[in-house]
Amino acid sequence: MLNNILGGYFGSRLMANIREDKGYTYGIGSGLSNLVHAGSFFISTEVGADVTDKALEEIYKEIKLLRDELVDVNELETVRNYILGHFLRSVDGPFSLADKFKSIWEYGLDYDFYDKYFDAVKSVTPAEIRDLANKYLQEKDLIECVVGKRG
Repeated sequence: MLNNILGGYFGSRLMANIREDKGYTYGIGSGLSNLVHAGSFFISTEVGADVTDKALEEIYKEIKLLRDELVDVNELETVRNYILGHFLRSVDGPFSLADKFKSIWEYGLDYDFYDKYFDAVKSVTPAEIRDLANKYLQEKDLIECVVGKRG
């Protein structure tokens, strides 16, 4: 939920700020890479050299807002509906459904994993989102990688 709010879908905060409001990029997003024993969180975009520093400032501003303020219930509900709808689209067909069962097997999860997942998506609160942001989105823990010239 936290990732989606920040940059995990087209209506995310990063997209609204850095693409729609500032016009620094055509696309920006954040994501999670899950492995069996590790994982990573990332934010990626392509911006001009002249706005690189400004784009980074805005990214850190959005992260700080998630740590400091509660997510509006309407925004949370929109993201909740997006995640649930995206899941339904991701199991459209036998091969897609088989991939979900394959993931359960690969990660050693119980068959009630998706029930718990749905419950978590449906019940997460703005305070929990803020707490997760404070736990996982600390600037000191992020590694910044800029390729190209800075303006």
